[in-house]
Amino acid sequence: MKHTNLLITGATGSVGTQLVKKLVSMNVSFRALVRSKEQGDLMAGLSQAEMAVGNLSDNESLFKALQGIEKAFLLTNSSEHAEQLQLNFVNQAYKVGVKHIVKLSQLAADQDSPVRFLRYHAVVENRIKELGMDYTFLRANLFMQGFAAFSHYIKYEGKFYGSLGSAAVSAVDSRDIAEIAAKALTEPSHEKKTYTITGQEALTHFQMAEIFSRVLGTKITYVDMSPEQMHGALTVAGFPEWQIGGLIEDYAHYARGEASQVFTTVNDITGHAPIRFEQFVSDYKKFFM
Repeated sequence: MKHTNLLITGATGSVGTQLVKKLVSMNVSFRALVRSKEQGDLMAGLSQAEMAVGNLSDNESLFKALQGIEKAFLLTNSSEHAEQLQLNFVNQAYKVGVKHIVKLSQLAADQDSPVRFLRYHAVVENRIKELGMDYTFLRANLFMQGFAAFSHYIKYEGKFYGSLGSAAVSAVDSRDIAEIAAKALTEPSHEKKTYTITGQEALTHFQMAEIFSRVLGTKITYVDMSPEQMHGALTVAGFPEWQIGGLIEDYAHYARGEASQVFTTVNDITGHAPIRFEQFVSDYKKFFM
């Protein structure tokens, strides 16, 4: 096993956990930046993993975590502070001499977008380019794993919610995103590339409800709401105001049909077809039943 020159942020999230699994299966060593020792304990048994405790707002812990690192995987939650935290990470990584950042971004990232998530991703992408660093931007569409947020409602009410009408979205499984990230971190030829990552089919939420019903063997309904109703529901669910605004903008972006295009990126880079929505529901059945 070679010396650790990879740093992974967001290692305990939906994409991060899959990326860690992938690197372990490839027997590639890495350092994971975790916010607490408890988070690090989740990976304690992995001989490939080295832990660095710190966070993206603390330059001292970042400086330590980045020592000897050549390539870094950058991922944070989409919070009000995401742009600042990611810019801070990029600036520190540049100072320390990191050569290449693989950044999880979002399909249609653009500084002029009406969607705040798409704006902040573009700001960070542009900063990485400005500094002249090597980059691989993974512009992923809606994660299938995002439906886990509705698991309680699917399980107990047979329903999930949204405000995108009958627009189709080419949602992607986070396992496919992680596989592309692992390749970008461990292989040459992914420098200065922007990859748009989607599933292999665009489905409406009504079609997804039919798939849930078929795979789970019980009637699951998609309930389409107005943006105002969605705002109220997310408020009751306890989401922070900034994030609610972002999700409403995201849904409007989907409703305009801006996330329905299908790209062959997963196939081109991994050599296999993307995981279908049906397969995702089947693999994650226990969350929804």
